[in-house]
Amino acid sequence: MQKKMKQAISAVLVGTLLTFGTVANTQAFDLGRVLGGVLKVGGIGYVVDRYSDQLNNFINKLMRENDVEASYATKVVPIISVGDKGYIGAAQVIGPQAAVDEVEAVAQVEGSFNDKLFRIRGLVPVDSKNPTRLNRVSGVGVSAIIDVRF
Repeated sequence: MQKKMKQAISAVLVGTLLTFGTVANTQAFDLGRVLGGVLKVGGIGYVVDRYSDQLNNFINKLMRENDVEASYATKVVPIISVGDKGYIGAAQVIGPQAAVDEVEAVAQVEGSFNDKLFRIRGLVPVDSKNPTRLNRVSGVGVSAIIDVRF
């Protein structure tokens, strides 16, 4: 009788281990990382909007001090990543005043060439901060890139 009891307990134990003892490989949801990314994207947009005039003046002064000042209008706007749909930095755009006034952001489009030997980042002055409806602003170029560090 004890032998049958031991066998029954062993069978239940083995069944329990097989059913519940295996650990499923799951990935935890990292709310901090997600919120950090959202705050970083929103934070970049806020910082660029808040300091765009000061950044623009600083860049113009830097260019003037290095004898590369241009005689066109300039403005600092956020860079938006077309693929990620978020703010990733800022850029100074340059061109005729009327065209520069139309620019709301610089769209960044990325790709690679020759089996990823070359990484390409195209920077296009556009008339909207909405990455789903972008129109290039003709006659405007990018004269400086501003990295925002958090």
